[in-house]
Amino acid sequence: MQLQSIKTAVAISWILVIGVGGLVSDVRSLAGWSLLTALALLPPLVMLWQWNAPRPTMSEAIQKALR
Repeated sequence: MQLQSIKTAVAISWILVIGVGGLVSDVRSLAGWSLLTALALLPPLVMLWQWNAPRPTMSEAIQKALR
């Protein structure tokens, strides 16, 4: 699986889990929904921004140069 696909799947799963948790816990106030929204969106955004592909190894760099 490509890194971008993994990142997207993890982000969507996180948002769904937090959303279902909010519905199950019966959040009713505006402050509660605001906190739930922040909790659902901020961690995936940070993850998508910060999680980068690993650097190529020396072997991969040599193989790329030889092609």
